[in-house]
Formats: sequence, structure tokens, C-alpha cells
Amino acid sequence: MTTTRRSRRVQPRPRSYVSLVRAHDSNTSNARDTIVRPNKGKRVRLVRARIVQEGTAGRRHYEVYFGTGQDIAANPAKAVDTLEVPESGEASTRTFAREEGPRGLRDEVLSGRWSGVPPTRAHLLIVEYTEES
Repeated sequence: MTTTRRSRRVQPRPRSYVSLVRAHDSNTSNARDTIVRPNKGKRVRLVRARIVQEGTAGRRHYEVYFGTGQDIAANPAKAVDTLEVPESGEASTRTFAREEGPRGLRDEVLSGRWSGVPPTRAHLLIVEYTEES
């Protein structure tokens, strides 16, 4: 007697995908600034970072990286991007697909700082990200 085995497809439990947005006013110095601090035990995965310069304030460079290093050169492996902000306008990183963007370690912050001469007024930094366990 032969028995027929039915194969069952195992359905993975769907994980919720929630994209978070944080608006942050940049500092006006070359010091490191915490942009996003994850909830305890979570990791930040970047979707996109955008910086807006509403008035004319000269061309500037803004470094985005993970960790609490002084600048992006402190640990190049944690670097995300250097945004070149035009005279008047905005700049952004590329937009990463779901689960493909740079990801920090557990409880690691996303930081940013102005390189070179900092602006005299704050700029709006808009960060889209997810939190993962």
C-alpha cells in the first residue's frame, strides 16, 4: 500500500514594513549631530536622506554616517554619503529599495556634520528610514 504525502507550503509570517520620516534642523558648526536615534534594541536602515537649503548660503557639503565618530573619515566603513548642497536648492542620497539601504548596528545612531565651512543658518534635513530588530 502506498501513501500519498501532501506537501504543505510554509507561508512566512509577513513582517510589517513601516517607513519612518524624521525632519531635523542641522546644526551650524562642524560638530557631529545626531540625526536619528533608534528605539532601544533596534537598528536604523536608511531609505533616503535629503537636505534642503531654502535661501542662498553657498555650496556646502554634509556628511551622513553611522556611529558617533567625529567625522566620516573616523570609520569609512560606516559612511553613507556626502551630500553636495547647491547654492540654493537641495541634495539627497539615492533612494534605496526595501531592505537594501545601509544599516547601522543595534542602538547605533545616524549622524551628520558639515564638512568645510559650515553654514550660518540651519538647514532642513529630512530622513526616511526603517527600524529593524
